[in-house]
Amino acid sequence: MGAERNDIKPALDGLRVLDLTQVAAGPYSTMMLAFMGAEVIKVESCSRMDINRGRARPAAGDPRVYPGGDPGERPWNRAAHHVHRNINKLSVTLDLSAPRGKELFLDLARICDVLVENYRASVMDRLGLGYDAISQANPQIIYVKISSQGDSGPERDYGSLGSTLEQTAGLASVTGYEGGPPLMTNETYPDPVVGILAFGALMAALRRRRATGRGCLVDMSQREVTSMLLGEAFLDYSANGRVAGTMGNRHRDMSPHGVYPCLGDDMWVAISVSAEDEWLGLCRCIGQPRLANDSRFQDLESRRLNQAELDQIISTWTLERDHYQVMHMLQAHGVPTGAVLKANETLADPHLEARGFWDVVDHPEAGAYKQTTTPWVLSKSPRLPAVAAAGLGEHNFQVFNGLLGLSPAEIDDLVESGITGDTPAE
Repeated sequence: MGAERNDIKPALDGLRVLDLTQVAAGPYSTMMLAFMGAEVIKVESCSRMDINRGRARPAAGDPRVYPGGDPGERPWNRAAHHVHRNINKLSVTLDLSAPRGKELFLDLARICDVLVENYRASVMDRLGLGYDAISQANPQIIYVKISSQGDSGPERDYGSLGSTLEQTAGLASVTGYEGGPPLMTNETYPDPVVGILAFGALMAALRRRRATGRGCLVDMSQREVTSMLLGEAFLDYSANGRVAGTMGNRHRDMSPHGVYPCLGDDMWVAISVSAEDEWLGLCRCIGQPRLANDSRFQDLESRRLNQAELDQIISTWTLERDHYQVMHMLQAHGVPTGAVLKANETLADPHLEARGFWDVVDHPEAGAYKQTTTPWVLSKSPRLPAVAAAGLGEHNFQVFNGLLGLSPAEIDDLVESGITGDTPAE
């Protein structure tokens, strides 16, 4: 879904972003910026690549995913998480621990509109490249700091992954089967949520800069973003003293509510009923209109108390049908329903295809694959088509020569001194 007219520019055309992010939340956010037309310059070093790239020489049993299970000659350019989250970005390498590396980084900051990083809160300050230093070099820059716990407080310097954030934010306390222990949603659920909200926070900061002419620090705590998902649980405890717990796929204000087995191996459909007309529609669709007058299911509270019996009735019906068939039948009767799709089904989903959600990328080292794009469509500013993730340091000359004006001899000196390069340090 690239631009169909040459005179229509993407929404963020002309915005230049200095990208120091790694792993998941940060790279996901800057990927969204790149899709919307921003020039994103990803900065790594040869001695400390983005963890997404993996190791220069993967050991046996390395958990990263490579095409065909083969790391290849340059595995750091083939790892799945790297090629997925770094679409449309330029790649440069700089040793930020070296004085010359710091100088060049500040030179880049002077010509950029935005800097995004998701290190531990104190890392950039220790390098002498925190917000104070960057804003002194460029008062108009917007510095987006996506740290684990935020830029203040007693846990400021703690690190985390999505898996630990689910615990500290309280999310794991409400995700689990009824009567069972807390369970994680998956390994990294907070990361894409943080990435999207970081994108939104940056849009607000850009609007503020347009009005005031001044840059700012966006201090984003991944833990606080994750806790924000639990607003109802916090409010219920504050107002009523009730501690939310695990309830599996059930819901306090909806019934039936859950996932139900369908025809095939491990195939499921999700059904959520929140209103009486939806309940009546479900009863008609499954061929049991008399359930609507059954005293066990006459209202929401009755259905909740007897949901185990209700689940059995629904499951008996869904088990004889394909999950897509169930979804379409119930939706036609006004019942919110969704087929639970496996990854391979999601790639072929007709709705996502019709929306133009996927791009096909032909990566020079990872091969051709389907790439996710943006979860939104702008009517007046089409997004850019996906361009394969860059190899390590692929754009060193383009950036250092074309943007900073360094001569080829100066760039060669940087390579000789180990400040830049395109091969991981051993």
